[in-house]
Parts: sequence; structure tokens; C-alpha cells
Amino acid sequence: MAFFNKFKNSALELTSLRCICVTAILIALDLVLKQFTIILPFTKISVAFIAISAIGMLYGPVVAMLAGAVTDVVGYFITTQNYAFNPIFTIVEMAGGLIYGLFLYRMETNKLDFSGGKAFFKSLGGNWKSVVLIVLAKFTVIVICNIFLNTWFQVIAGIIAPEAFLVKISARIGTSFIKMPFDVILMLLTLYPIKAAYNAVFKRVKKRRKEGI
Repeated sequence: MAFFNKFKNSALELTSLRCICVTAILIALDLVLKQFTIILPFTKISVAFIAISAIGMLYGPVVAMLAGAVTDVVGYFITTQNYAFNPIFTIVEMAGGLIYGLFLYRMETNKLDFSGGKAFFKSLGGNWKSVVLIVLAKFTVIVICNIFLNTWFQVIAGIIAPEAFLVKISARIGTSFIKMPFDVILMLLTLYPIKAAYNAVFKRVKKRRKEGI
């Protein structure tokens, strides 16, 4: 039931003006970060996933999945592309948002200590559950979206030949998991401050409303 409640609660988030506004800001951030994507033969280097993972953390799988669709469609039309738009690749972005939302929605976090490297990693010990969720979320996105779906859809779209499927998969496995530790560290350095800032801002707003300010 907890699994299905995540979808229900996430869908209810869409009725909140706060959710719409914050999600719009993070979508805009995603679109900006995608402009700095480096495309390599077997993979691409981008930090845009931070925005979608933050949406998943704050508002769950439904909101993050819809945000993934918006960023893919809007991102295509606001940038100069040398290939035709193909909606099947939007599914990859939606799947990524869905996975981040399922793993990270309402995860509990404690304040991290950024005073030094040793202090930072020590403070991660008090957040071990959320650290595990972040690692599992990134691992699942890599396996399902980056490695399997992206490669499979490239075969369907005629971008690569069917006989090259396993070769492409093998190459992506290597490059994706080499990048994974850096992506996880980036998520640790950004998601905790985002969650802390979000809670602090809206805690003050809630307090002011109670006081009638």
C-alpha cells in the first residue's frame, strides 16, 4: 500500500500552488543545465538530472514524471537540434522522474556538515538511509533509463542497427558506472541543501500565516 500511496500523495501535490511554482523553477533549472550537456559517442555528461531528482524528492513520482515530459518536449523546441523530435525518448525522461520520485519522495534527511571533508562524510553516517536511497535511485535510473531504454529506443528509431544493440549496451555499462560515483556525490552535495532550504523557507511561511503576518 505504501507504494501506491506514493502515487496518490504525489498526485495530490499537483493541487498545491507551491508545488506548481517550485516545480516550474526546477524545470527551468533543468532546461538551463541541459544547455551544458556534453555528448560523447556512448554516453552524455550532464548535471540536469539534479533538477528532476529534486522534484522527485520534494513532490514524488507523479510530479517528477510529468516534469520529465515537460523538460524533454520544451527542451527540444527551445534549442537548435539537428534531428527530428521523437516522443519515445520522452518516455526515458518520464521514467527517470518516476524512479527518482519512487526512491526519494519524502526521504528523511539530517543537516550535513560542510565544514570539511572529514566532517561531511561523518555527517553522512546520520543520513545513511537517505544515502542508500540516493545510490539505489541513481543505480536504477542508470540501468533502466540510460543503459536499456535509451539503447532500445535508438534501435526502434533506427539510430543504431539491431545487431549493434549489445555493443552499445556494453559500452554504456562501462561509461555509465564510471560516472555513477560522481553523480551520486553531486546528488549528496545538492539534494540535502535543497531539502533544507525548502523546509526552512516554507516553515517560515507557515509560521507567518499562523501569526497572521
